[in-house]
Amino acid sequence: MTSTHYGDLEVTVLPTNEEAGAVAAEAFAVAVREALATRDEIAVILATGNSQLAFTEAATARDDIDWSRITVLHMDEYLGMSAEHPASFRRWMRENLAEKVNLKALEGVKGDHEPVEEELARYTRLIEELEPAVCVMGIGENGHLAFNDPPADFETPDLMRLVAMDEVSRQQQVGEGHFSSLAEAPTHALTMTIPALLRPATVLVNTPEARKAAIVKAALEGPITPAVPASILRRQPHARLFLDADSAALLDPATATAGSPTRSS
Repeated sequence: MTSTHYGDLEVTVLPTNEEAGAVAAEAFAVAVREALATRDEIAVILATGNSQLAFTEAATARDDIDWSRITVLHMDEYLGMSAEHPASFRRWMRENLAEKVNLKALEGVKGDHEPVEEELARYTRLIEELEPAVCVMGIGENGHLAFNDPPADFETPDLMRLVAMDEVSRQQQVGEGHFSSLAEAPTHALTMTIPALLRPATVLVNTPEARKAAIVKAALEGPITPAVPASILRRQPHARLFLDADSAALLDPATATAGSPTRSS
């Protein structure tokens, strides 16, 4: 395991997806214990999707996370989608987390609630009232954070938004097996904004797999720009990015700055 910095962002590279997920889960456990040391209960924001399975499996297998004191929020949901649809992020969170550990609560984004403005307002209130202590997310193939596709809004005062998904983002959902064709993939989603995702005191970004290598390189070595939403992570000293050998394969070590040597969480 090696750690370097790109701007303010600490980047840790592990050999495999499973090892990256396990180390991210360890960092999550540490952050949760620290937050619960001063609060009776906390909220966290967790991502869904194929790239988060190793992290979620490692986190739910640990015996040092008091899930009964944790309310889980998730980042996004497709507009109009029911919680029982196979591609629903609420269903993903239920099957991969809530059915495995004793959560205090799982607060799902109700993508099928009408009018949508009421659900955006409800979830905004949850974020404001619960003040999540930790956020764990990934990076999309187009650099998106949650469904903040390029060009992303780094400065919005909104915490939740209804957004139109770009074709790369929709094709990613097809490629991951959630929809059989681009025509079936949803075109809109409710999502936390980038300022909402970066609010927690600890931000952990778990991004394995070779299909993410090009965007990881752009986010870490290119300009910080809304055209690559994940590039904003380089201005976040409270964030840490976990890569595996495949997602880190295109990085030029010479572009990193000196960081802490190999460390555990």
